Formats: sequence, structure tokens, C-alpha cells
Amino acid sequence: MKKSIIKFFSLTVFISFASCSATVTEKTGKDITASDSAFTKNQSTASIAVDINQTNKAVLTSMYIRAIQDYIDALDQKDKTVFDTLFFIKRKNGQSDNFPNIQMPLSIKKTKLLLLTQQQADNHKQLYCKSSPCINLIGWVEKNKAEFIFVTFYPEYNHQYDCYINYKFNSTKKDYELEKLTVEVLIFNKNGKPDHFAIYQDGKHIDDKPIK
Repeated sequence: MKKSIIKFFSLTVFISFASCSATVTEKTGKDITASDSAFTKNQSTASIAVDINQTNKAVLTSMYIRAIQDYIDALDQKDKTVFDTLFFIKRKNGQSDNFPNIQMPLSIKKTKLLLLTQQQADNHKQLYCKSSPCINLIGWVEKNKAEFIFVTFYPEYNHQYDCYINYKFNSTKKDYELEKLTVEVLIFNKNGKPDHFAIYQDGKHIDDKPIK
């Protein structure tokens, strides 16, 4: 994966970054090499039978994939957003919410996934737009629950919205079930300053909340 990311960025430096275009899509697709074939297996399963006494790497991988699927579906439901690429910052800062060391597929729901180091994310922030945002994905997968926060930025590192996803473990089905999903959109005032969050559930605006 590291090799394909490096190759991707070595090619994209020649692209005009004036807008997010189909050119980025084309380049990304061409940079998938044979060494990435292990990532192309069907990992988009909607569920996985697990033992409540363990949260192993297979469970962790399954839950991250499911959360990304639900994130994509939630934004499509909200305003028909179609993603081309999701850029995830692979945090390594010594904290419990670091992006885990798991093998992710190259794409989910026809949306390409790229894991970036912080330095790579900084160097290529001109790529970020509504259809290809940069995401700081924070996740916790525990024996009885799982929680994810998708902090979403574009253009560059401009904060746009957050998606909160909560799952609860069903001991009978031995699976995690979606409990709650909320999208909180940052709303700016006429002076361009953050004013409040607009809260969406099931694609509908249900409330507002102040910025703390």
C-alpha cells in the first residue's frame, strides 16, 4: 500500500489542482499495482460473527469498513454527495485512538481509499474537495460497543462536518448493530465565522447546536 501511495503522489504532482476533476480519478486507478492485490479481496461484508470476549484484528477491520460504508451512505442520504476518494490520515501519535494497523481495501462502494501519513496529508492538501475530502477518523471498538467520528475537511484543512456513528454489540446475533448515526455540519455566519452545527439524522435536519 505504501508503494502505491508513493507512486500515486509522484504522478499527481503533475496534475493541475485548480479543481477536483476526473483526472484525479484516472491517476488513482492507474496507480493500483499488483502488490496491492491482497487488498482487493471483498472486505465489504455488512456483518461478521464475533466472540464478545475478543476484539481481534478481523473484527477491528470489519468494523472500520462498516463505519466507512455507513459514512458514505449517510452523506448520500443527506445531500446526494458522491465521493471519488476518501483521504484518511493514519495517525501515529501514541494515543489509544491511533488509526489501527489493519489492512484496508482499496475501495468501498466504488469510493477509493488512501491512507496518508501526516506529512503526505500536509503535502497534498490541495487535493481535498467535497468529493475527495480529508478525514481524521477516530474509532474505538470494544467488546460491547463501537464508536467512530469522521472529522471531515476540505478544501485543504477547512473543517466542514463531523459524522458520529455508534454501534452496540448484540450478544444473540454475535454482531454489532448500528445504534445511532448523526452528521453535524458546521454552519458559518455572514462574516465567514463558525456559528453553529446543523444536526442531521436519516438525511433530515433535526436540530442545531452551539459551538463549544
